[in-house]
Amino acid sequence: MRFWPVDVDLRSSFFWIAFGLLATTTVCLAEGALPAPSAKPPVVPTFEKLPHTPLPKGEFIAWCGDRERYLLATDGQYIDAYDGSTKISAPSPTGSRWVQCGADGQYIIFPEEDDGRVRKFELETGKSAILATFDGPSRQGIGIAFSPDMKTVASDQLLQLTAEAGELRTIRVPATFGQRVYKIVWSPDSSKFFVAYSDTVDVLDAQGKSIGGGKIRKYAGVTAGWFDAEQKSLFLFLVSDDIQGIGDLVRCRIADWRCVQLKERVEQAAGGGKGLIGIVGPIDRPRLPDDDSSVLYARYAVELRDDSFRLLFRQEFTRLAGRSIPRLYVSPSAATAVLSWRLNNPYNPGPPFRQGSGYGMRSDPFKGKEKFHAGQDFRVPLGTPIPAATPGLQIVDCRRASQCDRPATGFVRGDGSIGRA
Repeated sequence: MRFWPVDVDLRSSFFWIAFGLLATTTVCLAEGALPAPSAKPPVVPTFEKLPHTPLPKGEFIAWCGDRERYLLATDGQYIDAYDGSTKISAPSPTGSRWVQCGADGQYIIFPEEDDGRVRKFELETGKSAILATFDGPSRQGIGIAFSPDMKTVASDQLLQLTAEAGELRTIRVPATFGQRVYKIVWSPDSSKFFVAYSDTVDVLDAQGKSIGGGKIRKYAGVTAGWFDAEQKSLFLFLVSDDIQGIGDLVRCRIADWRCVQLKERVEQAAGGGKGLIGIVGPIDRPRLPDDDSSVLYARYAVELRDDSFRLLFRQEFTRLAGRSIPRLYVSPSAATAVLSWRLNNPYNPGPPFRQGSGYGMRSDPFKGKEKFHAGQDFRVPLGTPIPAATPGLQIVDCRRASQCDRPATGFVRGDGSIGRA
């Protein structure tokens, strides 16, 4: 059964971290000279060594263009644009977590799945226009991504462009039964993109012609992915444990699809400008429960690595009461990053209830895409009495045999109104 958050602070704390110029120091040696052996491993600096500035509280959504702008949901729902600590956008019409910015950071584009439309919204003026329509809503959700130059859109839906779309080109990405589209990601120069399916990845050029790709580990969804600095390889964050949200970061060469595991036990991975990579992963190894409930890790490591996976910065964080897992997002310019965590006070009924999926972004168990989860799930052994929040009648949907042994899917309150469990 799902419980909605109680007294939840839907805000996150942010620090604006200035990296400056991250360059490798070159040492010149006389011919035949050898470097002196290192007495001990070099000390990796922490993020506290970098200049940092607190930012407005809210849920970080994405970077917006190449000018260090970013998108933030300050009320837990609607999205606004910020430049530093200054809000620059008119009131936003969307709470969709799938939203894409133009390269100049002047507007956002997002699908309205219930209405079957793709909308463009100018951040500072508030003007909007419909760029395309499609048949919706779809149970699988729409897979869609615009090239950074905003000249091409790739989608698994047939898009009908409007006059407002101008010279925009469309590429139809095939989706078949059992091979739905999980993610579409373009290269920074708009020359190619990749499509992640349930167990394969296809790399295509800007005309939609396949130029590489191959198999990935079965049942390991691509939660995040990006091209390396030379655009010859893909970094893929593969999550096979949907309960814990833990997975592996791999690097796959496009030409021959040779994949190498870079790091295991990763909880968040994000690529930024100039090949920089932000990684978050648990340190402790608690015993996992025998059922499908999740456990809370106590300590996390946040790392910044370069395109060759060299460690640049690292800092450990202890999970405090009311504070969620840290997240690290590197800007497209590689000059700054956002380090964030959620401040909340989630409802915890105690044993035998075990915490499941929490409030925030997650891989949707029905559509396979990242989606905002506006609640807190708990798991209990079969047969556990569930106290009702209000007097009423529980409803169980047994149209599918597999659902008859699940918790109630809805309820009728004492006042006659209907809710969903």
